[in-house]
Amino acid sequence: MKQNTTIEQQVMASVAVVYAARQLTSATALKVYALGVSLAGVAAFVSVPHVAANFIAVESGGLGSITSYLLSAVTGTRLVVQLALGVATVAGVSFVVDAARSLLATPRSTLATQRA
Repeated sequence: MKQNTTIEQQVMASVAVVYAARQLTSATALKVYALGVSLAGVAAFVSVPHVAANFIAVESGGLGSITSYLLSAVTGTRLVVQLALGVATVAGVSFVVDAARSLLATPRSTLATQRA
């Protein structure tokens, strides 16, 4: 009897490891990792407080000023920052698209019962 319990525990431990590995390497998890690493990379190479202060100063000029500032800031920075911003943008958009698809694919009746 004790062997069965040990075998069952080993099998369940193996199943748990495989499940955890699949969850950690899922497409959604990889997108989150890419987003986090790229944003950390941008923060390492860019003075975020200065960018925020400049953005606040430009903000009063309207949408045209903001667009001009963002284009100037992106094109005037290092290639590694541009690549990190590109990765962050792709990962973020992909993550939002997946979330929207998931919400739209969920039947309305399921959403109504979840909220109740």
